[in-house]
Amino acid sequence: MKFVARILVSFLAASLLIIPASSGSVADAAVRQVALGVSVWDDQNPAEVDAHIAAVGTTPAIWTVWSDWGWADKNFPTAFMNELKSRGIVPMVNWQPIGPGDECSLWSLDPIINGVHDAYIRQWAQDAKAYGGRVIVRFAHEMNGYWFPWGASRCTNTPAKFKQAWIRIWNIFRGVGGEGATNVKFLWSPYGTSQLKAHYPGKKYVDYAGFTAFNWGPNGLSGAPSAPWRTMKANYKTTVRAISRVARRKPLIAAETGAAYLPNCASCDKVAWIRTGYPAVYAKWPRIVAIVYFDIDLTVIANQPNWRLDSPAGALAAYRNVANDARFQGRIP
Repeated sequence: MKFVARILVSFLAASLLIIPASSGSVADAAVRQVALGVSVWDDQNPAEVDAHIAAVGTTPAIWTVWSDWGWADKNFPTAFMNELKSRGIVPMVNWQPIGPGDECSLWSLDPIINGVHDAYIRQWAQDAKAYGGRVIVRFAHEMNGYWFPWGASRCTNTPAKFKQAWIRIWNIFRGVGGEGATNVKFLWSPYGTSQLKAHYPGKKYVDYAGFTAFNWGPNGLSGAPSAPWRTMKANYKTTVRAISRVARRKPLIAAETGAAYLPNCASCDKVAWIRTGYPAVYAKWPRIVAIVYFDIDLTVIANQPNWRLDSPAGALAAYRNVANDARFQGRIP
């Protein structure tokens, strides 16, 4: 139920070493590689991980984990993280200061800045450090939007406060256990191109720059964005250019991306979007080191499109071909 609430809130309201998968050949090792990742509904279920691996035919480099500060999944999920580590997968945690109660007094930027959550943040950082594997933390993503409690225009939030909250958290992580939780890397992940520079904490505090890019198409759903059907490359173009100018030399991650399944739109070819889109993005933007697909159907709970890779027929096969291409078998160490 909590994940449903999270999705409803979400939708309604400097070099990096990329190494080949161990199964790659010597020839493959010379190919620049992009890491692929996925977000699924049942995000902390090892069976879902194995089902995805079986369906796609290869292990994803990144697996999205949702963690909300005020809900039951708030603690660092060590047991599940170990499941991912045993499969060679790096977790990308959408770490969200959100929960029950008044959003302004509990979940806006002010309580973070004022130290209300320091004990929780410190414990999470200590547990992440003890885990030991690489963890990507996507803290307070889409902060320049209005749909989250930490977002611009909510409560008393400002871009300056966002940066202050981010740096406070970064300092806590770097202060635990003497040398800090250095295995944790921070992903700054805005939405679109609004107020990017104003929300950027600074290169010292950011390891990766991310973005959200969905191909909504003319979906006809009330409350959902509707737009002309666009290729993956066209979908990324404006955002990637804008973020690249702000987060200079930072590796880029498409942290949430997908194409809608629109059966009533004859020109909306999701299979082609996948088949031609990944190679086009690969060729255009060498700074994009990872692409994380949003493999979730939101038609029922949020009046949003179906983003699943199994819809329509042929989409999964197209994605499987991409995932088994040597160019898309990168790993983030």
